[in-house]
Amino acid sequence: MSNITAIAKRAKVSRTTVSRVLNNHPYVNTEKREAVLKVIEELNYVPNLNAINLSRGRTNVFGVIVPKIGHPFFSNLIEGIGKACNKHNYSLLVHQSNNDPKTELEFFNKLKYKMIDGLILGSSVSPTGVIDELSHFGKIVSCEYSDSSKVAKVFVNHESGIKMAVDHLKDQGHQEIGLCIGNPKSGVGITRKKSFFNLQKEYRLSWRDDWYFDKRYTIEDGAEVAKTIFGQPSRPTAMVVGNDHVATGMIYEAKKQGVKIPEELAIIGFDNQPISEVVELTSINQPIIEIGETAANLLHSIIQNQTVPFINTIELELIKRKST
Repeated sequence: MSNITAIAKRAKVSRTTVSRVLNNHPYVNTEKREAVLKVIEELNYVPNLNAINLSRGRTNVFGVIVPKIGHPFFSNLIEGIGKACNKHNYSLLVHQSNNDPKTELEFFNKLKYKMIDGLILGSSVSPTGVIDELSHFGKIVSCEYSDSSKVAKVFVNHESGIKMAVDHLKDQGHQEIGLCIGNPKSGVGITRKKSFFNLQKEYRLSWRDDWYFDKRYTIEDGAEVAKTIFGQPSRPTAMVVGNDHVATGMIYEAKKQGVKIPEELAIIGFDNQPISEVVELTSINQPIIEIGETAANLLHSIIQNQTVPFINTIELELIKRKST
């Protein structure tokens, strides 16, 4: 098998010269460069990228961890991250955690053992202490709010989003408002739940514990939530729902059961996914692709030792449609 020593011997140059040619070093004599490249072609030499990366001290790879790759929010987030990676000539390694702390820790070792240059947390269930410890081994950017003072953050103001949703429903005359979210242990889930119940107390809205649902992510989950609500003797007149697909499932089940939307149940979702326009769902718009792109740009700047703001907030917008 060809190696740098064999190339150097055949091209009649030093190993250092071969190494410089392989790394596109500018200070190499033209004649020697051409000789090395000719031998590389003759020997069909393929450089060992792992060895090159090790010598450079970088991999040109970003890692991103998300709970579900197929979830519309995270697929859009990955798209935005990918756009920025392409711009900076970085590859992207995507890992699906399924909200499992052990799986997250396994992937964190990629950063610890220098297999990636930096890590983007699409969403994480690991405690702040774990993230703080991980930050000693490499650069990290989070796409949700974190209490960590060692990790840069790019996130939307979910507190303001919940307030937009509740205020809109309250303005429509609703006092019995339920809540349905995704992962209650994620940064987003914690913020949304806390914000909702703070407003529920502040506005003195009616409440029953069976108006709260979590760990709901899909259209099928939304249909099941709706079935539960419609079977309750005292049900909410409106629902704030953590994502548009769950909200769409609720609308679908309502139509099956002859429940009028919004007259008998008003529904507001999050993310303003394309499906929300199809089913005429009122939704809180968050620019997901922009979040991912901003996170990857921020991580690249940090790796380049540039000074960047560690807290980056992106605002939300209420898109009104016929479900409220």
